[in-house]
Amino acid sequence: MSRALAPQVAQSLRTRIDSGEWNESRRLPNERNLAAEYKVARNTMRSAIKTIASEGLVSRKVGRGTFLRHSTRIELTGLLQELTGVSPIDMMAVRQILEPRAAAMAAINASASDLRDVAGSHAASLEAFDIEAFEHCDAELHQGIFAATRNELLTRLHAILRLIRNQELWRDIKRRSFSPQRRLVYCREHKAIVDALLRRDAAAAASAMRAHLETVSSNLFVGNSSL
Repeated sequence: MSRALAPQVAQSLRTRIDSGEWNESRRLPNERNLAAEYKVARNTMRSAIKTIASEGLVSRKVGRGTFLRHSTRIELTGLLQELTGVSPIDMMAVRQILEPRAAAMAAINASASDLRDVAGSHAASLEAFDIEAFEHCDAELHQGIFAATRNELLTRLHAILRLIRNQELWRDIKRRSFSPQRRLVYCREHKAIVDALLRRDAAAAASAMRAHLETVSSNLFVGNSSL
């Protein structure tokens, strides 16, 4: 077998590590046994292990073997589990930091297709009268703005925020704060954001988003000081 197979073997090892196959022993089988299992030459297996070692997944100890390193994936999973329980007030404070900046970046970086998607989400929200339908359109609008920043990290951060907003505590707060009158206010505020984005006016987009989030925060937390 050729060393050209090494990338495929490395990917298979990554998958097995992610699945937790060797978590108990924290040690991979030796190179000879892995090569026999994959039916590849020793140098092919050595190259594959070298690749995943360079990525920080394993460490190679001469004369002892190949060991799992402390998994950053496990750390991230634990962190996300903790984040889902953060205070709604804290989460809104973070939104008020991130989202105006994201709106400004979207006004500058968005493609025409991105802007159509955001405008489309707003148009759909105008026809969404019950809370579930409106919340879906609202979430899509905000997600579209983050996507339009063309900044992958910001987009991933928003995915975390959206995960938190989908927790039952958040759903209960939003149900209690929702009303037809507030829906109309949100629609007007969304329109101001969308209009600024379509004009490519970064300052106005940030200002409109900031005003919108202040309204949302006030509606969510008035009378909920224990949160």
